[in-house]
Amino acid sequence: MLTYLINVTGDLLTVSLIIGVIFAFTDRLCTERGRLIVRIGLAFGFVTAGIRAYITNTRRIVGGWRVGTYGYLVALGLFVLLIAALIVFARPFFRRDASEKRMKRAEIVISVLTALLISSYLYCSLPNVYVYPFKFDTGGNGILSTDYLFRLGGYLLGVLVSLLASIAAYHIASIADRKGFRKLLIFSFIALNAIYAVYDFARLMSVVTARKIIDSIPLFSFAAVSNNHSQWYAYAVFGMLIVMSVLIWVCSFTAKEPYATKAEHRKHRALWRSGKHYSVLMLVCFVTAILCSTWFVKLNTVVIREAPVEDPIIFKDGVGADAELRVPLEMVSDGHLHRFGYTTPEGNSVRFIVILKQENTSNFGVGLDACEICGEAGYYENNDGQVVCKKCNVVMNTTTIGMKGGCNPIIIDYDINESYITIPVSEMLKNQSRFKK
Repeated sequence: MLTYLINVTGDLLTVSLIIGVIFAFTDRLCTERGRLIVRIGLAFGFVTAGIRAYITNTRRIVGGWRVGTYGYLVALGLFVLLIAALIVFARPFFRRDASEKRMKRAEIVISVLTALLISSYLYCSLPNVYVYPFKFDTGGNGILSTDYLFRLGGYLLGVLVSLLASIAAYHIASIADRKGFRKLLIFSFIALNAIYAVYDFARLMSVVTARKIIDSIPLFSFAAVSNNHSQWYAYAVFGMLIVMSVLIWVCSFTAKEPYATKAEHRKHRALWRSGKHYSVLMLVCFVTAILCSTWFVKLNTVVIREAPVEDPIIFKDGVGADAELRVPLEMVSDGHLHRFGYTTPEGNSVRFIVILKQENTSNFGVGLDACEICGEAGYYENNDGQVVCKKCNVVMNTTTIGMKGGCNPIIIDYDINESYITIPVSEMLKNQSRFKK
C-alpha cells in the first residue's frame, strides 16, 4: 500500500500544485475563451499521457527513451516562450488598458502557451500513474485478493492527496487575487513554473548525459543531485503556497473591507473562512508529502535476509559432463525457502529455489530464482515464512510456485523420488541468459 502511495504522490503532487495555481491564474485573468483553451489543454495532456503510457509499456519501439525525453525538452521550450509572451503582452494582458485587438491577441497567445505547458507537464508526469494499476501483481491471487486491494488503496489515496492539493492550491491562489494580492498570484504562477522548468531540465540532463549525448560532468552531477533530492521541488512549491496561506490567515483577522449590506459583509467573511479551510487542507497535504518522502519510505523499506545460495549435488554422465543436479529431500523439508546455484561452462551462475509447500508431504515448489516480470531479482523469505519478490515485494502464493503466471518463479523441469529432487543441467543451460555473469 505504502509503495504506491509514495510513488503516486512522488509523480503527481508537484505538478498537481502547479496546475492548481495555473488554473487560478487563467480563471482570474482570462475571459471565458482563455479559460476554455486551458481546459482543452488539460484534457489533451491526459490523452497524450495515456498514449505515451500505452506505447512505452505495450510496444517495443526503437529509441523508446526519446518518447519521454522530448516531453522534457518541449516543456522547457514552452516555458521560455510563455515567459517571453508575458513580457511582450504584459501591459495589455495584466492592465487591460490596451486596444481590444491587442488584448484579445495577448489572451489567446498566453492561453494557448499555458494550455500546451499543462499538456507537457501531464505528458511527462502522468504515464507511470496510468500504468501502476496494471502492475498490481499478486502472485496469481486475482484482483479481489487482499494484496491487490491494499495496493489499489495506496494508489487511490495518492491520487486523492494530489487532487486535494491541486484544489487547495487553486482556491488559495484565487482567494489571494480576490483579496487584492494579484501581484502575488502572478509571481507564484511564474515562480512555480520556473521551479518545474528546473526539474524538467534536470530530468533531461539525466538522460542526455547518461547516454553521452552531452558529455558534461557538472551537468551529470547536477542531474544526479536533483534526482536524489527530487522531493525538494515539491517542498519549494508547497513553501510558496503555504506563505500565501499564512498571508490569508493573517489578513483575515485584520481586514476591514467596506460593505453596503450585512449580506455583503457575510460574503466577505465567508471568503476569508474558505481561505482558512483551504489553508488547513494545504498544510495537511504538505505534511502528507513530507511523510511520503521520509517516514513512509522508512516503513516501506524491507530488510531482506536472503537464504544462502547452496550447492546441489552434481551427477555426471558417461563422458564426464554435468548431467543433472540433485537436492536431497531431507535438506529442503523444513518448510523454509532454499536457494541453489549452478555455474555453467560460460560462467553464468544460475539460481533456483526449492520450498516445501505442504508439511509431511513430498509437494515441493521448484523454480528459477527469477520471474518473467522482475527478471533475476529473485526471492526471499520474510519473518512470516512467506516467499516475497525482492523487486516488487509481491508475496507469493506458495501453492502456485511451480506454475506459470504473475510474479511466480519461472518453471523448470524436475523430478522427485524418495530421496532427491533431480533437475537436468540442460534446464540451467537453457535459462542461463536470464542471469548476469
